[in-house]
Amino acid sequence: MLKLNNIQTSKIIAHRVGNKNRSEKNFTSTDLLVLDEHLEEVLNKYFLKPFKQIADTYHFSHSVDMSYHLLNGLVKKVFEDNEQFYSASIDILNHLYEQSNHPQIKSGDLFVVLFDDILIEDELVQAIGIFKSERKDAFLTLTESSERVIVNANEGISLRKLDKGALVVNVWDDDGYRVFSVDNNNYDASYWKAEFLGVDYVQDKNFDTRSYIDMCKSFADEVIKEKSGKKDQIEFLSDSIQYFTLNEEIVDDNFQDTLFESDEVMKKDFKEYKKKYEDEYEINIPDNIPISKPVLREQKRAIKNFIKLDTGIQVKLDFKDPDSTRQFVEKGFDPDKGMHYYKVYYNEELE
Repeated sequence: MLKLNNIQTSKIIAHRVGNKNRSEKNFTSTDLLVLDEHLEEVLNKYFLKPFKQIADTYHFSHSVDMSYHLLNGLVKKVFEDNEQFYSASIDILNHLYEQSNHPQIKSGDLFVVLFDDILIEDELVQAIGIFKSERKDAFLTLTESSERVIVNANEGISLRKLDKGALVVNVWDDDGYRVFSVDNNNYDASYWKAEFLGVDYVQDKNFDTRSYIDMCKSFADEVIKEKSGKKDQIEFLSDSIQYFTLNEEIVDDNFQDTLFESDEVMKKDFKEYKKKYEDEYEINIPDNIPISKPVLREQKRAIKNFIKLDTGIQVKLDFKDPDSTRQFVEKGFDPDKGMHYYKVYYNEELE
């Protein structure tokens, strides 16, 4: 996990990147920015806030050889000699421009920053930040004249949410530098991470936790829902979330025993599906995984816990109490109406 409390801005420059597809030009700054203490604080909060709770870790990757990976070479050059920062920022700008080859990709302001004193793995290191701001917000400025207050409408960078950002940390492992990425405008899923950054996941506990939960979600959708319906699908997901919440580690056999008890057919289906999932995505999901709590929190928010019916009614089930679904919700079929139904038991209505 990154610790950014004592981070310092060593060098910073701002350029503008255009859209190559629309033949827009880049604007290249000739000088670094000079920040006072207040402006540095504002910018660092804008740049770094999204990274404080980030779970996924990436590394640079290339299908042929890392010597062909442009961004990896540029950051390596800066880490080895900070005086190369300015020329590297121009190369980063041009590299981003070359990937801006789709009409949906927005032009924007590009900040390249050299940071000092990022704490990772108990070591203070440098990092290179690359941040792209695409959205503009309208704002008002008020000035006083001798007779009245004058209101002016302006437009500028929105500080509410960073559009795209990456931190490349000067920690070298067997698979390269550690990279962290943010993309809040997913209009082109491959543009930022795949084409510009050229990164892949580091297979750590965050990756393994996400893979196991994603596999469970797919199993619930493709196997349980098809066999037993939406209610059983949600019950399985609810039980899974409860297991992940109550345990510090996923132990595959224990997970199956807990979720399926003595249902050997379902255990067999799960084992076969896990193997199919690993083959399809070319990954290996370990049988023992320390659970990443940040990934679990993120995944909880992403799982849908409601049944949407064609009559315009939705039944929302509570993941916090999975047993209530079994006790107080029944599914059936009414032959007179020729329709399926859900019967819900309760004592009183709550506000």
